[in-house]
Amino acid sequence: MQNLLGYRQQAYKKVHIETANPGRVLIQLYDAAIRFVEKAQVQIDAGQAGPKGESLRKAHAIIAEFINSLDHKMSPQLCSNLEQIYGFMLEKIAEANVNMDSSALIPVLRHLREMRETWKKAVDQAAVEGATTAGGIGSAV
Repeated sequence: MQNLLGYRQQAYKKVHIETANPGRVLIQLYDAAIRFVEKAQVQIDAGQAGPKGESLRKAHAIIAEFINSLDHKMSPQLCSNLEQIYGFMLEKIAEANVNMDSSALIPVLRHLREMRETWKKAVDQAAVEGATTAGGIGSAV
Protein backbone atom coordinates (compact mmCIF):
# COMPACT_ATOMS: atom_id res chain seq x y z
CA MET A 1 0.00 0.00 0.00
CA GLN A 2 2.85 2.39 0.87
CA ASN A 3 4.48 1.76 -2.54
CA LEU A 4 1.24 2.63 -4.31
CA LEU A 5 0.92 5.86 -2.34
CA GLY A 6 4.53 6.76 -3.12
CA TYR A 7 3.95 6.03 -6.80
CA ARG A 8 0.85 8.23 -6.86
CA GLN A 9 2.72 11.09 -5.18
CA GLN A 10 5.58 10.81 -7.69
CA ALA A 11 3.12 10.73 -10.60
CA TYR A 12 1.34 13.80 -9.25
CA LYS A 13 4.63 15.69 -8.84
CA LYS A 14 5.67 14.77 -12.38
CA VAL A 15 2.40 16.00 -13.91
CA HIS A 16 2.51 19.13 -11.74
CA ILE A 17 6.03 20.00 -12.89
CA GLU A 18 5.41 19.16 -16.55
CA THR A 19 2.30 21.34 -16.73
CA ALA A 20 3.48 24.21 -14.52
CA ASN A 21 4.19 27.68 -15.77
CA PRO A 22 8.00 28.00 -16.23
CA GLY A 23 8.03 31.15 -14.10
CA ARG A 24 6.26 29.36 -11.26
CA VAL A 25 8.73 26.46 -11.52
CA LEU A 26 11.59 28.96 -11.21
CA ILE A 27 10.03 30.39 -8.03
CA GLN A 28 9.61 26.87 -6.65
CA LEU A 29 13.29 26.15 -7.34
CA TYR A 30 14.30 29.31 -5.48
CA ASP A 31 12.03 28.26 -2.59
CA ALA A 32 13.67 24.83 -2.51
CA ALA A 33 17.20 26.27 -2.61
CA ILE A 34 16.32 28.62 0.27
CA ARG A 35 14.86 25.72 2.28
CA PHE A 36 17.96 23.56 1.74
CA VAL A 37 20.33 26.36 2.75
CA GLU A 38 18.30 27.20 5.85
CA LYS A 39 18.20 23.51 6.76
CA ALA A 40 21.98 23.26 6.29
CA GLN A 41 22.49 26.21 8.64
CA VAL A 42 20.55 24.42 11.37
CA GLN A 43 22.40 21.17 10.67
CA ILE A 44 25.80 22.89 10.81
CA ASP A 45 24.92 24.58 14.10
CA ALA A 46 23.83 21.18 15.46
CA GLY A 47 27.08 19.55 14.31
CA GLN A 48 25.31 17.26 11.84
CA ALA A 49 28.00 16.95 9.17
CA GLY A 50 26.36 14.24 7.05
CA PRO A 51 22.88 15.75 6.77
CA LYS A 52 24.44 19.20 6.25
CA GLY A 53 26.34 17.85 3.26
CA GLU A 54 23.18 16.46 1.69
CA SER A 55 21.26 19.71 2.15
CA LEU A 56 24.11 21.74 0.67
CA ARG A 57 24.45 19.29 -2.22
CA LYS A 58 20.80 19.85 -3.12
CA ALA A 59 21.12 23.65 -2.89
CA HIS A 60 24.31 23.48 -4.97
CA ALA A 61 22.55 21.40 -7.65
CA ILE A 62 19.73 23.93 -7.98
CA ILE A 63 22.07 26.91 -8.20
CA ALA A 64 24.30 25.07 -10.70
CA GLU A 65 21.20 24.46 -12.82
CA PHE A 66 20.43 28.18 -12.70
CA ILE A 67 23.88 28.76 -14.21
CA ASN A 68 23.35 26.06 -16.84
CA SER A 69 20.03 27.54 -17.90
CA LEU A 70 21.39 31.04 -18.58
CA ASP A 71 21.00 32.03 -22.23
CA HIS A 72 23.93 34.34 -22.94
CA LYS A 73 22.65 35.01 -26.47
CA MET A 74 19.48 36.63 -25.13
CA SER A 75 21.12 39.02 -22.67
CA PRO A 76 24.90 38.65 -22.38
CA GLN A 77 25.42 41.31 -19.68
CA LEU A 78 22.57 40.13 -17.47
CA CYS A 79 23.67 36.51 -17.80
CA SER A 80 27.25 37.44 -16.97
CA ASN A 81 26.11 39.28 -13.84
CA LEU A 82 23.85 36.41 -12.77
CA GLU A 83 26.61 33.89 -13.39
CA GLN A 84 28.92 35.85 -11.09
CA ILE A 85 26.30 35.96 -8.33
CA TYR A 86 25.50 32.27 -8.68
CA GLY A 87 29.22 31.45 -8.72
CA PHE A 88 29.71 33.44 -5.53
CA MET A 89 26.86 31.50 -3.90
CA LEU A 90 28.44 28.18 -4.92
CA GLU A 91 31.76 29.29 -3.42
CA LYS A 92 30.08 30.21 -0.12
CA ILE A 93 28.23 26.88 -0.06
CA ALA A 94 31.53 25.05 -0.53
CA GLU A 95 33.10 27.17 2.22
CA ALA A 96 30.25 26.40 4.61
CA ASN A 97 30.47 22.71 3.77
CA VAL A 98 34.23 22.39 4.27
CA ASN A 99 34.48 24.61 7.35
CA MET A 100 31.15 23.70 9.02
CA ASP A 101 30.47 27.45 9.05
CA SER A 102 26.80 28.41 8.94
CA SER A 103 27.68 32.14 8.75
CA ALA A 104 29.09 31.55 5.25
CA LEU A 105 25.51 30.84 4.15
CA ILE A 106 24.14 34.22 5.24
CA PRO A 107 25.00 36.00 1.96
CA VAL A 108 23.73 33.00 0.00
CA LEU A 109 20.34 33.28 1.66
CA ARG A 110 20.29 37.04 1.15
CA HIS A 111 20.96 36.68 -2.58
CA LEU A 112 18.52 33.80 -3.01
CA ARG A 113 15.74 35.69 -1.23
CA GLU A 114 16.34 38.91 -3.16
CA MET A 115 16.48 37.10 -6.49
CA ARG A 116 13.37 35.08 -5.66
CA GLU A 117 11.42 38.24 -4.89
CA THR A 118 12.62 39.89 -8.10
CA TRP A 119 11.61 36.89 -10.19
CA LYS A 120 8.27 36.63 -8.36
CA LYS A 121 7.46 40.24 -9.24
CA ALA A 122 8.43 39.60 -12.86
CA VAL A 123 6.34 36.42 -13.06
CA ASP A 124 3.35 38.11 -11.43
CA GLN A 125 3.67 41.11 -13.77
CA ALA A 126 3.89 38.82 -16.81
CA ALA A 127 0.75 37.01 -15.65
CA VAL A 128 -1.12 40.32 -15.30
CA GLU A 129 0.06 41.48 -18.72
CA GLY A 130 -0.84 38.11 -20.23
CA ALA A 131 -4.36 38.28 -18.77
CA THR A 132 -4.77 41.84 -20.06
CA THR A 133 -3.50 40.88 -23.50
CA ALA A 134 -5.89 37.93 -23.61
CA GLY A 135 -8.84 40.28 -23.30
CA GLY A 136 -9.23 39.98 -19.56
CA ILE A 137 -9.68 36.22 -19.56
CA GLY A 138 -8.87 35.05 -16.06
CA SER A 139 -8.23 38.58 -14.84
CA ALA A 140 -10.66 38.05 -11.98
CA VAL A 141 -8.62 35.17 -10.61
